[in-house]
Amino acid sequence: MAATPWVLLLFALAWRSEAVFTSPHQIKLQNNEYSDVLVAIHRDIPEDLRIVDRLKEILTKASEDLYIATNSRAFLKEVKILIPKTWSKKPEYQPAGTETFERANVRVDVPNALYGDNPYVQQKGGCGEAGDYMHLTPKYVLDKQYGEAYWGPNGKTFVHEWAHLRWGLFDEYGQDDPAGQSYPHFYSGSLGGVQPTRCSAWVAGTNKHMVTGAPCQLDPVTGVYGPECRFYPDEQTNRATGSYMFMHFLNQVTSFCHSDPSGDPLSYHNREAPNKHNSLCGGQSAWGVMDRHPDFANGANPPREVQSTVPDFVLLQENDYRIVLVLDASNSMRGEPLRRLGQVATRFIRSTVGFGASVGLVKFARHASIDHPVISVDSQADRDALIATIPTTTVLYTCIGCGLLKGVEALEAVGPPEGGVLLLVTDGRETTAPRIRDVIPELLRKRVIVATVAYSQNADATLESLAQQTGGPSFYAARRDSAALDNAFTATFEATAGGKGVKLLNEERTIAGGQTYTNHVHVDSSVGQNTTFSFYWLGGSRPTVTMETPVGHVITEGSPMYDVTSDTITVEIPGMAPPGKWAYNISNPGPDDHDVITIITSYPPTDGEPIRVKAQVSAVSLNYSSSQPTALRIFASVRRGYLPVTGAVVKVHIAKPPDGRVEELLLLDNGAGADVTKNDGIYSRYFLGFSADGRYGVSVTVDNSQGDAAGYTVIQRRAGSGAMPMDPDAGGSSVQQEPLQQFQRMTTGGVFEVQGVPSGGVPTVDVLPPSRVTDLAVVDVSHADATVTLRWTASGDDFDQGGPANFVELRYGRHFDQLADDFLGSPLVDQSQVLQGNLTSPPPPGHVQTVNIRVPERGHNVTFAFSLRMCDDQDNCSPPSNIVTSNLEHIAQPIKANNTVTWVIIGCVVGVAVLAAILILLYFTVCRAKKQIKPADSIHPAPTNGNTSYARTV
Repeated sequence: MAATPWVLLLFALAWRSEAVFTSPHQIKLQNNEYSDVLVAIHRDIPEDLRIVDRLKEILTKASEDLYIATNSRAFLKEVKILIPKTWSKKPEYQPAGTETFERANVRVDVPNALYGDNPYVQQKGGCGEAGDYMHLTPKYVLDKQYGEAYWGPNGKTFVHEWAHLRWGLFDEYGQDDPAGQSYPHFYSGSLGGVQPTRCSAWVAGTNKHMVTGAPCQLDPVTGVYGPECRFYPDEQTNRATGSYMFMHFLNQVTSFCHSDPSGDPLSYHNREAPNKHNSLCGGQSAWGVMDRHPDFANGANPPREVQSTVPDFVLLQENDYRIVLVLDASNSMRGEPLRRLGQVATRFIRSTVGFGASVGLVKFARHASIDHPVISVDSQADRDALIATIPTTTVLYTCIGCGLLKGVEALEAVGPPEGGVLLLVTDGRETTAPRIRDVIPELLRKRVIVATVAYSQNADATLESLAQQTGGPSFYAARRDSAALDNAFTATFEATAGGKGVKLLNEERTIAGGQTYTNHVHVDSSVGQNTTFSFYWLGGSRPTVTMETPVGHVITEGSPMYDVTSDTITVEIPGMAPPGKWAYNISNPGPDDHDVITIITSYPPTDGEPIRVKAQVSAVSLNYSSSQPTALRIFASVRRGYLPVTGAVVKVHIAKPPDGRVEELLLLDNGAGADVTKNDGIYSRYFLGFSADGRYGVSVTVDNSQGDAAGYTVIQRRAGSGAMPMDPDAGGSSVQQEPLQQFQRMTTGGVFEVQGVPSGGVPTVDVLPPSRVTDLAVVDVSHADATVTLRWTASGDDFDQGGPANFVELRYGRHFDQLADDFLGSPLVDQSQVLQGNLTSPPPPGHVQTVNIRVPERGHNVTFAFSLRMCDDQDNCSPPSNIVTSNLEHIAQPIKANNTVTWVIIGCVVGVAVLAAILILLYFTVCRAKKQIKPADSIHPAPTNGNTSYARTV
């Protein structure tokens, strides 16, 4: 079947995606050589230079394996290793510039409890879209024997994860994920028989019960092997050369699966396998996706013979945090905008910047000046001195380039400028040379990070590009939106300095004369240290604030915690704030309306992991076209450390041009629509509500104020599982949800810009289809009734938006290829075949839909394949979903062995294994004693050849 325009559109959304907030370090590929690959060690990892040596070893082998796997088309030429500033300084370490841990392509950090020491890549995007980062643990890096015993050769494991990170490939094996979307380990082959989920189909092995080792039995409910059956590869008889996304650890596997009929048949893609890659990529092979990636599209980087694939390693070390505020003091800022900027800058210096950070201040208009040199903030007097230089008057003209160059000069006055941050705030277009484009080469040469804040719709159009090129975040705040401006300041500190403060609430309210506004915030136990309530206003009479703590104490003016300045009331809670509900009342004593900004921040306890939210948009700029409808994806990651927080109410607020009207959208973590993986703590949604050309500001709020709804994922280890990492195949652990207290969070998602929106807004004609369904699954098969039960997550009328779709077009075929190649020519399931459920009245988007249908035949070697698409009332239909198969043969109920006998057999097996282990241990102990060799630092049990707990991906 030829690809529909909607297939091309939805895949195009991935190809042009480019996250703009804390985006990963930009890797380059030229002449087959990857450069600027950034590997960073977290600052809390204790100093151990063996980590650096082992990273070099792993990446050297990975480069060689990558060159082979890509058919001589790519290898690692330059790798930067970022040493934390907490480690000792060495002369061979160069100062870091735009390289930060938060932007690293590969992180070395403490384990994610979900995966233990298992390498993985965080992927929030769709097929063909780069991942966020690869995660390696110090134990995995340092202990080669351990890492290779569990996950195969280090180099090949790295290439497997690189395919997730760089090309947006997904795993080609079955997965059990109790917390999210699972993919079956077996399926009914179109030519009959039950097949393991594998790629290629030439991978040799046997199917066995993963506990007893007995032959697998068919499950009458699903028609395939039972849930404890696994495919175990046979290294001796395997001939398959693909795929890296299946069992990369097999010696014979040296390539990715392809779909070229003239290519190597032993790595030919198995599009029938119901794995995550086929489901999300529409059955494309790994090489099919890679061929569309800019690395290889249109014949880019053709095969080339090289003398060496050994990378060049550059050792960098983090600098101390230095920031220069570069503030616009031109006439366009006169009056309220400058006063608001002054308030926000004051709060930033007073409350956000920690002691020990270095801060300076530059203002610009016709010219630029260093109004305060960069100093280490070590006292309240330092803070006050900086605050005193915040501009309060304006002059003509705007020279943004002048301000940037003066900011670099301020950094250079205290040392090398590399890694310094310029926080640029401006509300207008530049009128005087040098202009932004003139100074960008100097900024890049000096390796300075620039974060930009467009303080109005009229701010210069190059701000976002400036931030992107220098590795900084970009933001938008409307003239009267102090909350968004404050978010930009604090988010810059968090993104570039790794700030530990957590923003619980940030809101601006208009309070009528003589009225009182009441609200509350929940402080949870993951924060509570140095909790600060700040209330700001512009002009007019001073409001009054009263607060009530969770234990009933009332805080009013006169309390030692209550501080008043000319335009700010601050309530600082000493020590740890008691968890619970903190209520506050803001009263306006005057006759006129009053705008009051409330900002509540808190810090985690020492060594604590707070709940954090980070937000991103998928593109910095969009060009709207009615011929190709435009959509943007918005992501919010909610985590406690690396553990996902699920079940929270996550909303995005988009300030839209031309008048700043805010649209609110609920983000979902359901594995449907814009969301790729269910319950991974990344909440996503498409945004379609473009109103006019201009900048769109994004902020995100997270709410669990009702309590018990949200939780974070934890691992429950079973007795006897030992030191093994999370391994669902071995039954060694289970995933459970730990409920969370009531909490609130907020952050900014940066800015995106849209051009080409028709005058008057988006046309009302419905041209958008529902999103493609990617989680169609068979949940029950009945030979006796000749029925199949199917389940999937419903799409919306427009992608994952709007009301329900109008109807479901469900089709089937006796063979997989029939349905895959000719969806529209395959038989249609009509309502008369539906025994339960309804194809003509789908539920709202995000809800699960289930149907039970009667099939026309059953019996030996009878297999049906199913796929569907959802359509709206204008007959806009999604691309066909993933394809699933069902086995309609008669399957007798399995014979259950006597439990006592079963446990006796298992006990005997375990006993023999323990005895063998003791004998082996004694043997090696004697050998070591004879050879007088020092014992190893750690001993880890080697997995069996059938251990398939290879690298999983978030």
